[in-house]
This record gives sequence, C-alpha cells and structure tokens, in this order.
Amino acid sequence: MKHSLKSLGGFLLVFLLTALACTIPGTGSSDSDGAEATPFMTDDSATFKIPAYTFDLEPGSTVPGSQLNYVGKSADLYEVTIDGEPAQKRDGDSFIWNGIVAPSVFANYNLRLLAVFGTLRAVGSVDVTVLNPVPTALTAMPDWPNAIQYDNIILTHSVPVGEIIPGTTLVYDGVSTQGDVSSARLTGLTGHPLFATGDSITWIGTLQQNVAIRYTFRVATFNENSLQLGATAEMLVNR
Repeated sequence: MKHSLKSLGGFLLVFLLTALACTIPGTGSSDSDGAEATPFMTDDSATFKIPAYTFDLEPGSTVPGSQLNYVGKSADLYEVTIDGEPAQKRDGDSFIWNGIVAPSVFANYNLRLLAVFGTLRAVGSVDVTVLNPVPTALTAMPDWPNAIQYDNIILTHSVPVGEIIPGTTLVYDGVSTQGDVSSARLTGLTGHPLFATGDSITWIGTLQQNVAIRYTFRVATFNENSLQLGATAEMLVNR
C-alpha cells in the first residue's frame, strides 16, 4: 500500500515552477510587492496541501491518519466506517473525514473511492494543519517507524528579502553576483549559500516535537526584492 505516487510530485513541481515564472507577483525585475504566492503559515498554524493523494485499501485497512476504514465488499457495495459509523459506498462515492490526527495536527481528507484493476483506491486531496509550528533544523529525518507519512505536499512561496522561507529557518538574503552570474543568497543553512535559478534547496527539520518535514525547493526566479520558490515536501507525524 502506498500513500501517494512520488513521481507525480516531480511533475507537479515542474508545473509549479512554470506557473511561478509566468504568473506570480514579484517575479519581474520591476515588481517589488513580494506577496506570498500561496499563504499557508501564520503564527498559529501551517497548512500543507496534498492535491493528489492516493491510498490503496484492503479489507480491514484504514486511510492513514484518518477514521476512514474499509471493511469489505458486499455485491456491488463497499462496506466502510467513517468515525466508527457504518456506511455503504459505490465506486465513485465520496470518502470524507476531518479531525485530529495527532497532538497539534489536524487533517481534512476529501477523497473518493475508485475501483482500479480490482483494487479499491481512495483518491483526492488532503490538507494537513500543524498548530503552533516552531521550525527547528535537523540533519536527517527522524526514525519514527510508526509515524504517518504524507508525500507529495505541494508548496509555492514568494519570500521578501530579509524574510524567512515559511516553515524553515532559511532567510532570503538578496542577490549575489559573481562575474556574469547572479545567485540567490540564503542564510540559516550549512554549506554553500548561493543558488542559481533552477537549483534545488533541501531543508529538513521539525515543526513540532512529533512533526518532521523535508522540503525540496526549486528556485524559480529572484531579484533584489523577493525570491520565488516551488517545492514538494514529505512529512512524518508521530502519534
């Protein structure tokens, strides 16, 4: 069983980078508003969106992190429980739940049940909200064998100069020019601080003691005012 198709994340990231370069305010050399492309983080919470979530169900299994359980098939009906309450579903029907996944973590599952080559698959979108996030850098993802894993999280950011990339400890420090090549300069990371257009940036850390995340950013564009990024992310939520 798989939470999602990782190859889809790469496709979505390429799409995001194209959209960023074409449409996001702050990408042009004369634009200085630096507005964030997809606001997701406040002082109180951070919401992460998985637009293409999939999970293959077997009788007795549960969509990870939810109270969506597949009991078994009866004729052309799928017997399920939602929050412990029994329900009967057909191919294409909704499979929706929202609630507390773990301490400080809330999720909204907006799924549908699809029969794919004899397998019952839950497909749709998932939003995961982490309350009171405090980003803290790590050198590697923690080993939490029983953690819930969320893949193919999709993010876009437009970060004003001098500001932190949301959900990280990285700060956009402006443009650095060496010869004819300009690079975005970041602080708050270990290693070389300069990144050209199209370069990847990895940040690993925790948002809560039980929430770890790994971002893979790509630099879309940058100027003296702001940095535009597309990203995919993987999250572990330890119960």
